[in-house]
Amino acid sequence: MERKLIFLDIDGTLLVPGETIRQTVLEGLRKARNRGHQIFVCTGRSVSVLPRELDDLQMDGIIASAGSDIWIHGQNVYRGALTVEQIHKACGILEGYGAVYVLEGYDHMYVSKSGTKVLLDQAPPKDMNPELARWRQFIQKKKNVRNFSDWNPENTPIPKVTFMMWGKERVESLEEDVKQDFYMALFQTESGNFFNGELISLKDNKGTAIRKTADILHEDLKNTVAFGDSMNDYQMIQEAAVGIAMGNADEKLKKIASRICESVEEDGVIRELERMGII
Repeated sequence: MERKLIFLDIDGTLLVPGETIRQTVLEGLRKARNRGHQIFVCTGRSVSVLPRELDDLQMDGIIASAGSDIWIHGQNVYRGALTVEQIHKACGILEGYGAVYVLEGYDHMYVSKSGTKVLLDQAPPKDMNPELARWRQFIQKKKNVRNFSDWNPENTPIPKVTFMMWGKERVESLEEDVKQDFYMALFQTESGNFFNGELISLKDNKGTAIRKTADILHEDLKNTVAFGDSMNDYQMIQEAAVGIAMGNADEKLKKIASRICESVEEDGVIRELERMGII
């Protein structure tokens, strides 16, 4: 079998929320590498907030910040960013919708004024939305969180904007308002009227990052395999020669996938690699 480049989302693909990466998954990916295949984590997270659960995972590279930051064999080979004009435009639109938002830089996250109250300062209400509670817990654990006023547009590039907002109609209007500058990825939630998502560059995404990585390594795109579960994996699943959606994936992602494997709880990645004869 020709060498494959295997691209893996983290949350919901490799990692079950609240757990460590299972030993069966680590052993399976190690076996793939021992057979000559290359393993790349491909995440929406910035490198500065990668989970410690990855420490035991042997990798050939990391694609971070939803495709804007590419590391191969420990070397940073590409970094892209939104323009300052795009960021200011996005902030203005999000403010208009009463959204909470975070500028996710390579080293620090910059929380909007309303976000500071909701995510950092304000005591959580008893009936707090569980997804918002998860965000609070995530943000409050990080040491690289700053106020929006600390962001210096001249020397602090921002590859991605994360947002949280309320109201389905508002979210649909937001998508229409930003589509000329961003791909908007919404995440599945069982939290009723609450939505969270990402505004991702039209120039840099997980799909373009797969192509760049293959080009840099002088590998044929036909030898790429990608696993994902959420809408920020959409372009990655489209671009890879074999795009695989997890059993727990967003239904929109499943519709464009080459294959659908078992859920992350069932070690779907490893089961599919076994079926493909990669391990």
